[in-house]
Amino acid sequence: LFNTMSKKKETFEPILQGKVSIYSCGPTAHARMHLGECRRFLFSDLLCSYLEYRGYLVTHIMNITDFDDKTINGSEKAGMGMAEFTEKYIDMFKNDLAVLKISPAAKYPRASKYVEQMNELTEKLLDKGFAYEKFRSIYFDISRFPDYGKLSGIDINKIRIGATVDLDDYEKDNPRDFTLLKRCRLSELKRGIYIKTKWGNIRPSWHIQCAAISMKHLGETFDIHTSSRDLVFPHHENELAIAMAVTGKPLANYWVHCDQVMIDGKKADEKGAGITLDDLTGKSDAVLEKERAYSGREIRYWLLSTHYRKPLKFSISRLEDAKRSLTRIDDCINTLLNIQGRNSFSDLKQLLYDIRQGFISAMDDDLNISAALASIFKIIKKLNILANEKRINKRDARKILDAFSQIDSVLKIFDFGDHHFDHDIENLLKERDRARKEKNWNVADNIRDQLKSRGIIVKDQKISTCAVSD
Repeated sequence: LFNTMSKKKETFEPILQGKVSIYSCGPTAHARMHLGECRRFLFSDLLCSYLEYRGYLVTHIMNITDFDDKTINGSEKAGMGMAEFTEKYIDMFKNDLAVLKISPAAKYPRASKYVEQMNELTEKLLDKGFAYEKFRSIYFDISRFPDYGKLSGIDINKIRIGATVDLDDYEKDNPRDFTLLKRCRLSELKRGIYIKTKWGNIRPSWHIQCAAISMKHLGETFDIHTSSRDLVFPHHENELAIAMAVTGKPLANYWVHCDQVMIDGKKADEKGAGITLDDLTGKSDAVLEKERAYSGREIRYWLLSTHYRKPLKFSISRLEDAKRSLTRIDDCINTLLNIQGRNSFSDLKQLLYDIRQGFISAMDDDLNISAALASIFKIIKKLNILANEKRINKRDARKILDAFSQIDSVLKIFDFGDHHFDHDIENLLKERDRARKEKNWNVADNIRDQLKSRGIIVKDQKISTCAVSD
């Protein structure tokens, strides 16, 4: 994996053998997620799914920011209470994950539920001299933290000693002492949106939220922190500074960031560039091209088909390319499902090995998805020739389909129809059983909705979950 901290690819070695702990920056519950966020969450899914495919037991935590500038301002503008407002967008977020076949994280902790942990971190930072109070806000003093800037490579010489900033998002090229706990505005006090502390009525910053949540669920140091490149500074730099100042340990051993989605030369989150899944699937009023609508599967293929560290350019022509690529895959799968040959392929073992090893060799190299897809299409070209020459039979085809279904537990782009119960569905059922045993009903419901979107109806039994085709 390419580690943003070291600026180079490193061999992945987890803290605990066979287990991987991952924290991902989740959504801010104030708007429908745009394509840049779709890519970010799909990248986390690709990484987690591949590690599971390689035999690791993965614990994936993704936070939900439901208590910050954006959610407060958004709820006020909408004339809604905070809880009602954020719940609306959290539901949309989970629905969008299902459309893209993104497996749910183990937990989605909400920032509003972890204020006590944030206050405890602030107290420790004050005691250690890394924080100070000013005008009833608590700030992190970055001049006291010599490692500040190592993750992002920001120029430490630009730091203005004593300068403070109250915004979660601020100038990306001018480091400032950042807020840990922010004094509340009069409008927030009137709405009851504040936390009462010995420092006054405050609310926590975005940066301390992620530090507190990740450490609470995964410990002082965990394996991998994922997100998109635009959050490296200031968010991740600040989050890391908070954690290291308290513990003296690295927050994560690997920092892995995907690049951004570009729309007409603008980042996907910039004003005027925002496109949502509904815009592409034809469900919104602002359909980009009304004669065209794309499935979640087609959008997923487009989002993952470019290496995660490269910018991904959006265009309708690229979505059409994704559609054509999936048609090539579908045609091959359909041929295998209806194979007519009687002869068994003499070199079947090598073919099955090539399917698996071609995928692994590519993905082991920093999730090289381009090479992985190239390997798949090379195999498909060979299979089309073998099928046309009637050199494989039904038994061969079944084994080949099974090999494809195993790698599709990672990619989630194949369509086996009603004839093949793929490993991805089996894995989702296992995850749902585990969620039910742990009484994690939100995760269980999310998986049920994902399965329903794929035509699988879940029937709960006393001991486990079973599924039937719709």
